[in-house]
Amino acid sequence: MNSTIDLSTVALETNSPLWQISEVGGEPVLQVIGNEDEDQIGGKVALIGEVKHNYRMQTEMFFAGHHMTQAAAGWFGFVMRAQDVLNYEAVWFMPNAESGSTAAYVPVAHGIVPWWTEAYASQEKGAAAIPTKSWFRASVDVVEDEFTLYVKEQVVFRKKLTYHLSAGRAGFYVGTATDAMFRRVTVEDLP
Repeated sequence: MNSTIDLSTVALETNSPLWQISEVGGEPVLQVIGNEDEDQIGGKVALIGEVKHNYRMQTEMFFAGHHMTQAAAGWFGFVMRAQDVLNYEAVWFMPNAESGSTAAYVPVAHGIVPWWTEAYASQEKGAAAIPTKSWFRASVDVVEDEFTLYVKEQVVFRKKLTYHLSAGRAGFYVGTATDAMFRRVTVEDLP
């Protein structure tokens, strides 16, 4: 079943008061603006909807900026199979990443995003052109023990999920000192 999420009435579970629903361009937008914390260990997480097994989540995303000195800083994307706002798996976009790898995956436990570990640094990442001044469509399919990430219907990369959870909630992630917006959200059950 395909379910369009009405952002103007959706019940969110978040770990930060920076998550807000505002009207932008005449439609509701879920956003984190003013995320100036450069020292955060965990990300800003917003969970939407019911526990799901296999699903596709689609949205339009907008990189609204960052609050760091690095010209290419920014981390935002999807939360997958979340047990709560502190325990989930995330795949995020990194516009203008110097390495050319603009999408990465990380499992998060107890709210700690282990981006500094060798396992994260050496893992396969994805590459896609991520606009920095316009909306773009992204989606993630979560099926059995892996996910597939898409930008504009093109596969960015596939990866096995680390926690081997059979179900959890879908949502969004915004990382260190990053501002981002999400609109036109749908969640569809997959076989």
